[in-house]
Amino acid sequence: MNGSMTGCGRSARVRAVLAFLGVVVLAAGAAAQERPRIDVRGDAQTKVNVTVYNAGLALVREVREVDLPRGTSAVRWQDVAAQIRPETVFVGDPGDAATFAVLEQNYKYDLLTPTRLMELYVDRQLTLVTVDPDSGVEETEQATLLSTQAYQYVYRTDEGITFNHPGRVVFPEVPPNFVQRPTLEWLLDSREAGRRPVEASYLTYGMSWNADYVLVLDDDEEQGDLTGWVTLRNDSGIGFSGAGLQLVAGHVNVVAPPAPEAVYAPIVMRMAAAEPMAPPPPPAFVEEGMFEYHLYTLQRPTDVADREQKQIELLSSDRLALDKKYRLEGSSYWYVSEQSGPFENLPVDVWLEFRNVEESGLGLPMPAGVVRVYKADASGGQQFIGEDAIEHTPREERVRLRLGQAFDIVADRRQTDYEILTSTLWETAWEVKIRNHKDQAVVVELREPMGGDWEVVSSSHEWFKESSSLCVFKVSVPSGGETIVTYRVRSGY
Repeated sequence: MNGSMTGCGRSARVRAVLAFLGVVVLAAGAAAQERPRIDVRGDAQTKVNVTVYNAGLALVREVREVDLPRGTSAVRWQDVAAQIRPETVFVGDPGDAATFAVLEQNYKYDLLTPTRLMELYVDRQLTLVTVDPDSGVEETEQATLLSTQAYQYVYRTDEGITFNHPGRVVFPEVPPNFVQRPTLEWLLDSREAGRRPVEASYLTYGMSWNADYVLVLDDDEEQGDLTGWVTLRNDSGIGFSGAGLQLVAGHVNVVAPPAPEAVYAPIVMRMAAAEPMAPPPPPAFVEEGMFEYHLYTLQRPTDVADREQKQIELLSSDRLALDKKYRLEGSSYWYVSEQSGPFENLPVDVWLEFRNVEESGLGLPMPAGVVRVYKADASGGQQFIGEDAIEHTPREERVRLRLGQAFDIVADRRQTDYEILTSTLWETAWEVKIRNHKDQAVVVELREPMGGDWEVVSSSHEWFKESSSLCVFKVSVPSGGETIVTYRVRSGY
């Protein structure tokens, strides 16, 4: 008897709790239905600024005018980047941070697609439409969608179970959780009603930039005109009109999967004018230091369309002083073993160097990118002669470009002696022939990397120790002539 009463008491309490929860759920549902929902589209935007980083990342800051009622409301912030990082969103009033509070934030990305629409209609009724091929009359029938596995749609109709219906499908309505494009939704609590600016900022993938440089050489190859371009690519899923544009150069740490690499693309060259040029216009970008990076701010608004590549001039220098160098590189393993036979037709690399200084019209931090070099042929047409990538280069630093290999300068090398002095010490003797088929004399840097402890015992030419493991000879080779360099090295460990 007592057990029966206890069971009845528990059942009564459970029913009471369920009834109470039901009341709470109904009340919450009613409150959600009564809560005003405000759709804020991109056309409400009054200001937008985009800061793009080298790592395929961008910071978007935009302000839109919103009519907020007093109390709680659901604000749907539409037209955001498809590759947004929703966890980075910040929202507030740029004028007064206390006008409203953010109670909740949701990111809605259940986009309206045929496949997703079919998935949400499983176990729901829809209409199947077929067309009689003879009469052209449409016939309809009601069906229940049973499965969408592997894109094989199975239906229950009055005639039974069928699949892969040949006609089209008509849905009675669109489920409410769908959005046309990625949307941010906030639950805001405003202390007063009225129209006010609301600022939202977020990080997004899909935007990247890199620097591209064009260097046009003069006839004697001692000077050149350098133009730097910003190449901006937007694949974020949204465009920006009249945006403030800022670029950050530097290696910013981002805890995220690697972003797609920037695409280097050819750009239009700015050729040197034959007549004296007018005073240069104000720079398009203004540079400033920011933390351990450099920030470049475009001095005018610009449009950044989705799926677009844009280029803007970053810097320029006329009559840039250049150093042209020829280098013959050795290998360190040659000095620790006996080499049989000569090394013939060794490549001689061609390098161009310049300093990033104000005296040359530069003196700005140069972002990493590709430098493409051109020179005019006999008819005056500019021809591409090589390119090289540079890293971020601060002021007062030297830029070195390896452009290719010299056609008319060739070299041979052979080991003339090899002696083992002890188990850890040996001597090697070398002969290097450099031939110059050009119309003018050249200087070739013979660069010999050596490991361990080494000493040049004898040599036919002067040399210097550029580093602990590099011996350098500067060899003059006459036009149409040959220069032979001989030396003996003692090395060991």
